[in-house]
Amino acid sequence: MFAIYCIGTTTMTPTPQTLGTTLLAAFDQAGALTDTQREQLRERIEEIVHYQAVVGILGKTGAGKSSLCNALFGQDVAEVDDVAGCTRYPQEFTLAYKNGKGIALIDVPGVGETTDKDSEYAGLYQQLLPEMDLILWVIKADDRALSIDEHCYRTLIQPYLAQRDIPVLFVLSQVDKLEPYRDWDTVLHLPGTDQAKNLSRKQIQLSQVFHIPLSQICATAASEGYGLTTLIEQIITTLPKQKKWAIAREANPEVVSSTAYHSASQGLWESVKDVAKAVLTETWDWVSSTVSRWVDKLFGW
Repeated sequence: MFAIYCIGTTTMTPTPQTLGTTLLAAFDQAGALTDTQREQLRERIEEIVHYQAVVGILGKTGAGKSSLCNALFGQDVAEVDDVAGCTRYPQEFTLAYKNGKGIALIDVPGVGETTDKDSEYAGLYQQLLPEMDLILWVIKADDRALSIDEHCYRTLIQPYLAQRDIPVLFVLSQVDKLEPYRDWDTVLHLPGTDQAKNLSRKQIQLSQVFHIPLSQICATAASEGYGLTTLIEQIITTLPKQKKWAIAREANPEVVSSTAYHSASQGLWESVKDVAKAVLTETWDWVSSTVSRWVDKLFGW
């Protein structure tokens, strides 16, 4: 994922753990920094590089939330039970590189189990929402009963979104089980012709029910690896520039496309530039061109 490039006479292959140090070294080589400037840059670059994004995975029990988490981040970060809803309490999983802060996934209990639990979960959702950078609302593709999701979204999510801008993406899960399920292409791992038509209808239905654009709806089949790359691209596109890198850094490399990587690394560099401009002020103009050339090589742009 990272290009190999040289600073001075040293060849460096940056990793998520060493990226902050590598970027700072580029500034060191570009021009003299005062001790104060260097320390300020170091602290801010490390904050950006190792930012811990918090992703809330919401939706009804049985929608495939845990399976989605596992597929996106390349490891079993959440227990999956094929029969009963197994996520009884909010489970926060922190995936971290050594010396990094990783990413926090909050797998929230699903609504719709019982009336008593729904009341309990409603309070829980409101407590957790302020912590989140992004919400993935997961709905099973063949689920025809959307009233519970709609009620929960309108009463719990939308009012809070009016107070704070948290991106929300709707994820249709298990699209391989959408009728006619035998139409699924088991070789190419894609919906068949009739399945694709029904999937399109489902996406339009969600758009109308939740009053959201189609661009806010992604279709996935975690067990088939379908739609995961597109979902990561959409997540990175949706997040503000300073948070994009946290997703690309922690996602399963197999589902991070070159488009997603480029967008995330560009967001990272734009955020670092904002910091550098504020710290270096008068010297930024002549330092920036040199550092930018090294950064181009660093990320393989």
